[in-house]
Amino acid sequence: MIRKLSSNLVAFPLRVTSKGIFKEEFVTAGGVHLKEMNMSNMESKIKPGLFMCGEVLDVDGVTGGFNFMGCWSTGFVAGEGAAGFCFKD
Repeated sequence: MIRKLSSNLVAFPLRVTSKGIFKEEFVTAGGVHLKEMNMSNMESKIKPGLFMCGEVLDVDGVTGGFNFMGCWSTGFVAGEGAAGFCFKD
């Protein structure tokens, strides 16, 4: 079931037609509370097997690269966590 979901997500077509107004794309607010996450693997404490990262999480930060680092870091941890979940004994 997880492999089918991941295949469907990867195959889902998204068409970008334009970008937003200048500075509109820099900040998001809200998202999944960090208390609901296992920060060691970015797995939801509420829905085991669901891994989240980046701007899905309730993290606000300064722009200028810091937000990218947060997305890349949590993405790496979530990817490792999801792979471990899929391939556990």
